[in-house]
Formats: sequence, C-alpha cells, structure tokens
Amino acid sequence: MINPFEILPPNLFNLFSTQGYTTLQWHYMAILLRIYALAEFNRFGLARELVMAEITDYLQAAGADEQVAAEMESQVEKDAPLPAGEGLRVTRSDYASYLLRRLENAGWIEREQHADYSETITLPDYAFTLLEAFRKIQEQKPHEFTGQLYTAHQLITAAETSKDFSPALAVTQAYENVRQMVRGLSELNQNIRRYVENATREKQISDLLHLQFDDYSHTLGASYHALKTSDHVSRYRRDIIQRLQNWQMDADWLTGAGEELALQSRLNPAQAEQTLAGYLQFVIHQLEGLDPLLEDIDQRHAQYLRTSLRQIRYQLGNADGSFKDRLVALARRISAMKDCGEEYLPVDAPGLRRHPVDLPDLHSYYTPPQRRAPFLPDTVILPTLTPEDLASLRELTLKDVTQAFSPEKVNRKVIGFFNGHKKLHLTEIPSDVRADLHWLTTIVAYAHHPEVAYGLEVVNGEPVAMDGYRVIPFELYKL
Repeated sequence: MINPFEILPPNLFNLFSTQGYTTLQWHYMAILLRIYALAEFNRFGLARELVMAEITDYLQAAGADEQVAAEMESQVEKDAPLPAGEGLRVTRSDYASYLLRRLENAGWIEREQHADYSETITLPDYAFTLLEAFRKIQEQKPHEFTGQLYTAHQLITAAETSKDFSPALAVTQAYENVRQMVRGLSELNQNIRRYVENATREKQISDLLHLQFDDYSHTLGASYHALKTSDHVSRYRRDIIQRLQNWQMDADWLTGAGEELALQSRLNPAQAEQTLAGYLQFVIHQLEGLDPLLEDIDQRHAQYLRTSLRQIRYQLGNADGSFKDRLVALARRISAMKDCGEEYLPVDAPGLRRHPVDLPDLHSYYTPPQRRAPFLPDTVILPTLTPEDLASLRELTLKDVTQAFSPEKVNRKVIGFFNGHKKLHLTEIPSDVRADLHWLTTIVAYAHHPEVAYGLEVVNGEPVAMDGYRVIPFELYKL
C-alpha cells in the first residue's frame, strides 16, 4: 500500500498551522469549503473572477481583513511579495489574490491559463476527497443506515426475479453496502462512548441537558432509532447469508461470476474468482458477527442514559442545587458582608421573588379604542456630495454588483432553466426568480453580454403581472 504522504503535496497542511495566528486557519478552511461547493458540480473549472468574488464576499462577511493583513505583513518578501507598495491602499481584492496564491502554493487548487490570458481554477483529486470529508465534519450529520442492508438484500435476492441479473455486480455492490453499514455501526458505538465521557465531565446542568436532549438526540438518537426499527439487521440477515453460502459452495457459479468480473475489471479470471470468494466470506462473516456489536451498542446507549440522568440528579441535589444549602450559603455571604461593614447589598445582587399586589385603576377596565394621529414622517435631507465622492461611490457599487452577479454566474443560472428546450417564455421562468425583481432585471441586462450563452427576444402578447408590476412578454433562447 502507498503512503498517502507520498502522493499529497508536502505543503498541503501548512495553511492550518497558521504561523502564529490561531484564527486564520478557520478562514482558510471556510474559503476552501466555499470553493469546493462551487466546483463540486462544475464541469469546466471555475473562472478566476468567480473565485475572487467568492473570497472577497467571505472576507466582507467574516471581517477577516485585519487577520489577513497581519499575515501578509509577517511573510518574507521573497516568499510572498505584498500586492501593494508603500503608500498604496490594500483592498479586499489584494487580500483575495494573496489567499488564492497561498492556496495554490500549498497545493489545494491549481490554476490553468488559456490563450486569451483568462484563468481557470480547478481542484486536484485529493482536494475533492479531503474537502468532502471536511464538509461532513462541518455538517455533523449522523450516520444514516437507511437502505444499506435493504439494498444488499435486494441485490442478492434479485437472481430469482430479474432476467438481467449480474452476479458479479450484485456481490460487489452488496459487499460495499455491508462494509459501509458495519463501519457506521462501529462509528456509532465509539461515538456513544465519547458521549458517556462528556456526560461525566460536564458540571453545569444546562450543558448536561443540552447534551442529552439536543446534541445526542439529533446526532446519534436518530441513527440508534433507525437501527432498532426500519434497518434492523434481523429482517434481512438470514436471507442474505443463506444465498451467499449457496453461492460459496457452488464452484460453477463462482467460475461464471469470476469470468464476468474479469471482463469488468483488469483482473484475470482466477484473480476475479478469488476476489468474489473474499467478498462472499467478508459479508457472511460480518453479518454473522454483528450480534456482539449490536449488544455492545445497546449497553453503551443504556449506560449513557443512566450516566447523564445520574449526573443531572447529582447536580440538582448538591450544594449548588439544593434549596436548603442555597439558603445557608446566602446567609453566610450576608454575614460576611455585614462583618466587613457593608450596609447595602451590591447592585448585581438578585432581588426577592415575590408576586406584587395588583389594585384596580383606570386602566383595569375596558376603554374604547382611540383614533391615532396621522403619521407625518420627517423631511429627508440628503447631503450634498462632491463629484469625487459620487464617482467613488459609483465605482464601489459597480464593483459589488459585478462580484455578486458575474456573467458566468448569471449564465449558469439561466441555462439551468431551459431543461433541454431551445426557448423559454417569461411565464416558464421559475416563480422564485420572477418574484425577485433584482434577479429578473439582471437576467434581462446580461442577455446582450458576449460571455453568456443565451439571448432575449420580445414577443407579442399582453404584459405579464408579477407582484405589483407588469413585464412585457419576452422569450429567452439558447445561442
């Protein structure tokens, strides 16, 4: 087996050491996850302008300008030259360019320059794998067992009902599903142990209640419930083991399935037959040995419930939770304050909890509604701006609009509306886009842009009413 560090770039994880800035690693990880979300289903790579706009948007939302500037200043000039010289103002675009260079130098992204000097950002194969794992950690979704054992059961038992049954494909896919299920059960078992340790470590009642009713129930409770109901092993295990044992003892079946797997892979028939035999033995062995693991999961689940509830009862009955002990502690504190010569309680001291006595007054009886005076808004006085300020504000506005609605982003959104058709009428555009006047006007404005793959043509008909305004009917067509 090859060591992964023989394949990965040597500086891949240097970004997360942060060179002394303990919070900058969060920004690198957040930016990488944003780029991964854009590149996950993109077929042709990402335009550099789109990635720059995404990084700039994150810097503005996270307020990370000062931290990025501090790292830029700490870099040696020969390793990472600053994008702006002395006396020039460093903008968020400069910060985004710097972060993009750092990601490229570390090996997380690759840049490809075309003949027209445009750049495309792509992610290496290992980056896709690592970032998908990071995203799963970020989402904190519980492992779902839905359909894994059921799928394996359907694949194995389809030989009697399907004419196009493929034994090699059925065994291979059943092996993958059972492998994922057993791995998920081991993960569930070990995570329950981690929650037991957290329950004994926490001291505050609020933290224990959050761990019991929020964190545990959402993260592992659903998985445990599905394991004991819809995805229970006993529903499918007997049929799968019986069928696989019959195949395991049938030499002709193994030979035919091995020849089929050899055609689908780079293995020779003997190696393919040996591989299938290993898959059969693995599935049978794992399903037959699940009972101790399931029993251990049940014991750990009951242990966690007992431990967390015992901790809650203990915290409610100790010196911090007992009402009698609270009164004793309060009396001791008041006596100590009196010995120190203090005559009044501190400002932040809690007051006595008693119910006030309410007496009837003029507002206790029914009063007819009174008409309010008309609302008169104040006069809005606009400050007078100089031409230089107007030009600067206009430039910043155009820059923000360009970053928010790039031609590639608008084109990708509009092309997704056609769904295989050549033309698209205004009324066929999704309702959420038609209701968003900002998006609709942007689509119309970019219809004549040279970098989009669609056009616009006005057609005859009555104006279309949309949320208080009417639009002249038009059609969008593919170029």
